[in-house]
Amino acid sequence: MKELQVLQLKTDCGSCVNKCCSQPYDWVYLTTQEVRRLQEASGLTPAEFVSERQNSSTGYLIRTLDLPCRFLDSSTGRCAVYESRPLGCRIFPFYLDPLTGSATLYAAECGDNLLFPEGDCEGSWRLQDLAMDAQKWVEEFWAETIKS
Repeated sequence: MKELQVLQLKTDCGSCVNKCCSQPYDWVYLTTQEVRRLQEASGLTPAEFVSERQNSSTGYLIRTLDLPCRFLDSSTGRCAVYESRPLGCRIFPFYLDPLTGSATLYAAECGDNLLFPEGDCEGSWRLQDLAMDAQKWVEEFWAETIKS
């Protein structure tokens, strides 16, 4: 697992067909803070971009981003709320599982658009660079979920 955390990667989203944004079945879990940021950035109400799902085993209500993502600008292929995007979008092609707190690399989603630079280069990052954000997100997610 440590190897994934220090893996240097970069995505070339400009040449992508928006797999991560346009699939209707992947879940992007949201915290209240993320919903608020998206609402402020877009001017939309949460009802226009959020789905609530109830876990059949626990009864917990979980908020997810409606997919395909309505913030994907189909004319440019770019995210209209890029600076305010949720953690699940920021760490893609990693998927942070809120149940376990572990991250999985979905390299196949990006295909040739996923690059592995030798060292630091502009636009590249490591999962460990966002470790504190991910930890805080999991804590917020569960505090809100249990409270609901």
